[in-house]
Amino acid sequence: MNILHKVYELKLWKRKLFCVTSVIFFIPILFCIIRIAAPSRVWEYVGEGGYRFTEADSGTDVVVWDGISLTPGVYRIELAYDTDLDAAALCNVADGTVFYKGLCSNGEHMYSGLHRTGFHIWLYESTENLQVVVSYGGKGNLVTGDLRVVETKQLWTMLLTIMAFGWSMASAAQIFLYYDKCYSIDVGKKQAFFWVAAISFIASVPYLCGYTITGADLTYHLQRIEGVKDGLLGGQFPVRLEPKWMYGHGYADAIFYCNILLYVPALLRLLGFPIWFSYNVYCIVINIATAGISYYCFGKMSGSRHIGAVSSALYTLSIIRLYKFVSATATGEGTALTFLPLVLYGLFRIFTQNYEEKEYKTAWAPLMAGVSGLIQSHVLTCEITVAVVLLFCLIFIRRILHPRVFFVLLKGALVTLGVCLWFLVPFLDYFLTQNVHIRNVSARTIQERGLYPAHLPFQFWRTDANPFDMENGMQYSNAMGVGLVLCIGLGIFLILWFSGKFRKAEGKNFSEKIFFLFVKTACVVGILLLYMSLNIFPWDRIQAMHPIAASLVSSLQFPNRMLGWGTACLVLVFGFCLWYFKSQRREKYYVMLGCVAIFGVMTSGMYLLDFVNGNQSYYELYNEESMGSGYISGAEYLMEGTDESQVTYRDATAGPGVEIREYQKKSLEVTLWCSNEWETESYIDFPILLYKGYKAVCTDTGEEMPVCPGENNVVRVLIPKGFEGEMMVRFVSPVYWRVSELISLLTMASLAVMWRNMRNERRKMDAKREMG
Repeated sequence: MNILHKVYELKLWKRKLFCVTSVIFFIPILFCIIRIAAPSRVWEYVGEGGYRFTEADSGTDVVVWDGISLTPGVYRIELAYDTDLDAAALCNVADGTVFYKGLCSNGEHMYSGLHRTGFHIWLYESTENLQVVVSYGGKGNLVTGDLRVVETKQLWTMLLTIMAFGWSMASAAQIFLYYDKCYSIDVGKKQAFFWVAAISFIASVPYLCGYTITGADLTYHLQRIEGVKDGLLGGQFPVRLEPKWMYGHGYADAIFYCNILLYVPALLRLLGFPIWFSYNVYCIVINIATAGISYYCFGKMSGSRHIGAVSSALYTLSIIRLYKFVSATATGEGTALTFLPLVLYGLFRIFTQNYEEKEYKTAWAPLMAGVSGLIQSHVLTCEITVAVVLLFCLIFIRRILHPRVFFVLLKGALVTLGVCLWFLVPFLDYFLTQNVHIRNVSARTIQERGLYPAHLPFQFWRTDANPFDMENGMQYSNAMGVGLVLCIGLGIFLILWFSGKFRKAEGKNFSEKIFFLFVKTACVVGILLLYMSLNIFPWDRIQAMHPIAASLVSSLQFPNRMLGWGTACLVLVFGFCLWYFKSQRREKYYVMLGCVAIFGVMTSGMYLLDFVNGNQSYYELYNEESMGSGYISGAEYLMEGTDESQVTYRDATAGPGVEIREYQKKSLEVTLWCSNEWETESYIDFPILLYKGYKAVCTDTGEEMPVCPGENNVVRVLIPKGFEGEMMVRFVSPVYWRVSELISLLTMASLAVMWRNMRNERRKMDAKREMG
């Protein structure tokens, strides 16, 4: 009997508690559905609110509209204005009559190329005194005009989502209780749930405080989430170009930096949740996934749930992960660390499991899942992963030469390729054919950004730390090593290894010998990675050897990226030490080492979380417009030669003799009517950065018009002499991109079918055992 059938047999619909709970949740759910179905309301305020700003208004919040009466909801504020200077003023709302945080918004900066705001506000209390205010910097001309307030459905979609989630959690809790009462859930599974939940909660404390912790990369990753949301609203799927980035010119971040996991917070944004909430939910989900995956993988490798729990705590709350994910808000790299234990477990199964066993046929699955997750979260971590996998393959080369092992590795590689092809084809297409800036940064050196040896065991943070200011040694440095606990574990392992203790424990069993060899390999690889993270590793010399080496080294940016894999290897080593003491019946050492792990994790992890909440700055970001759209980190994915300082909001620019009418731009699609009365061919420059895939079509005839780079690498459409008619410019994914998406979809569907068949086969075998 499978688990779904067992749950059905519980007959929850006949239980009073379940029925009462369902009614409690379904009544507000029904109310939300009714409100969503109701027509949206629009309020227009014309004429009387116009205001011309002067220098006397500088530094003050000027009320341009007041006395606005609204009920609770999420609204879009559209204030008409004219200005000749970008970002010289900020439009927002204010209301001193509502309760604390009863009105939430960060407003929107005003630009000369835009003539109307479009930011959202969250109002949780009825008001009759809402004000629209403008904070003016005193420079440039600014005149405000009419106001339009548009009601959205997002308050009710938010409440509907919250109610549905609450009902799901309440139902899951009841299913757990009734299921345990009827079928008795295994104690080990309960312990696993408790450990994963506890570790996840501790790691997620910074995201449960009502704001978002700031870091060097926070704005960039928040914009990536908004880019997915805006791309979906613009009709893209999957999202390839972020339409609002670079002041509405579009940016190819999604092609080079896979955003598939960011669809989770983007969906929350579409449902109406503020930016900070959506991002924090994503981080909590990643923490839960990291704790669960690491518990499963390290538990399987050690054969002990308790060691799996300790290893999960050491990894999820590791120094480098907390530094990357929380302190530096390197969300992509922090997400990638979730999948390293899967890759390690996949290598463990392939190299240590008996290939005569039936289960060996699926040994490729963890490796495939881990590498696929890495490719689709952080490509730079994949560079390091390739090197790590090659090192393991080199050590186990004799085993790889066996046909069954080689076939499993090959199968894992091919399935990974199939799953990730939808991302890899556009990525390689642009990287090989487009002269983007990332291809021209091989001169950037990284050795000076390496760590000092004392960084490795260091595990406490300091206020206003600068991790890259190494001129004064570690005086102003933050913790970003592997921590004291893992260094202790490494030291114990080396003592046991070089004192010959392992030779006695290995015995003559081949499976035990290869198990010990795998852990020793992980130890050596871990030590090598620690060395590569230091400023004494010769990165500059390697970079000078060859242009390819220069490009690869430069793309790493920070040597401390090596510590993600270094931590994963050392956690395995630490777990092995626990396993060794347990298997050798050295309970005293087993307990002592376990206490060291728990004490180290609690002191370091809790200190960091307390430090972050007490000392690190934070944001309360609600609407994307407040962030702006011009920040693109290192501008790696701009076409070489593009001057990003010259990119701002503007309309299309007509060449000589060209007349433009009925111009409309929605997302990255432009429609207009134009004519060319010039004596020869002319052009129109569109406010869209040119990437491969943009096409211009005459909508009257269907004829495709030439597209080429315009001024500052924008889309330029050549207009033939005497042309007159309607034209559309939009991004069209190449056919082979669509083919790669289909292949990935079929691959994932095949994996789902294979998984279902395996589960059915396993159930049949379990049923036969019960009958026997």
